[in-house]
Amino acid sequence: MGDPEFSSGHDDATADARAGSARRRFRLVARVAAVLSLAAVLIPVVVRLTGWEAGPLAYAVSFLPWVVVACMVPLVFAVLGRSRVLVAAVLVPFVLGVVWLAPLYDSAPAVSTSGVELRVATINTTLGQADADAIVRMVRDHSIDVLAVEELTPSEADALQAAGLDAELPYRELLPQLGVEGTGVWSRLALNSAKSVEGLTAHAVRVSVTVGMQPVTIYAVHPAAPGLFDHSRWANDMDALAGILSKSDGPVIVAGDFNTTRDHRAFRSLEALGFSDAVDQARAGFLPTFPNGGFPMPVVAIDHVMVRDSRLAAVSARTVAISGADHRALVVTYVWQD
Repeated sequence: MGDPEFSSGHDDATADARAGSARRRFRLVARVAAVLSLAAVLIPVVVRLTGWEAGPLAYAVSFLPWVVVACMVPLVFAVLGRSRVLVAAVLVPFVLGVVWLAPLYDSAPAVSTSGVELRVATINTTLGQADADAIVRMVRDHSIDVLAVEELTPSEADALQAAGLDAELPYRELLPQLGVEGTGVWSRLALNSAKSVEGLTAHAVRVSVTVGMQPVTIYAVHPAAPGLFDHSRWANDMDALAGILSKSDGPVIVAGDFNTTRDHRAFRSLEALGFSDAVDQARAGFLPTFPNGGFPMPVVAIDHVMVRDSRLAAVSARTVAISGADHRALVVTYVWQD
């Protein structure tokens, strides 16, 4: 018979070896999972850094604000895999995500909250399916002065009129159209001028109002969305929009469904022209607007209000859910700075 003590020691050694092998396999699996999830997180970061938005990458960069949260996945796997190198690698996209997102949450610059106010809202009515009563209710509840409407169809224009929008905002310039190309502007302030703007796939409207004794030009726009692989219409529209805005003199506000996030190269090109995004300016935090109703909450911010060369400063920005619309409305309050 074998020595009992030897047999017991051999069994313990075998069990320890098996446990050690299992731990090594677990760490290997965790490290592989960390690498794969880190690669997924790095995609929008690399696109943002390089500006290379070919094909589906144009969609990937739209989700950049979620990188900070998404980094928790590879970080957990890296910790489980006990890899300091992977933990350090995860910190790179995490820190970049924080840096890019921080301006939305920094303390708002000191601006006067008293003075002439201008409340601007934009809503994509989703092929004219948005609830007209809900839009008018938003205008009343938030005391909207200027409303930009995208995907404005003839039937939606009639429904808004029937719901009482003209009584709230009596001045208007409308270019309704079947499909996605219709656009309109309603205003509480008298229009100094109004006209359509050529050069974009969807109609664009330009109006002028007087705020604080100064004329302010307001554009309602709806550039085409990027295709999954073909971005030609999107790129052409964003280039055309930049060209139109660069030639506009004096104070300018542009509002609408840009089909572009603050992390896209084209949007940063508009900022390079001197435009400030209202959500950034008001430090309102991340305000996704699309899709409304398809998920528990919208996930990308593609609706914007921007201002340039004006004493108007955004002091608040918020989104409003409108039934029937797959975008949330964006409502911005500007205050005239003396």
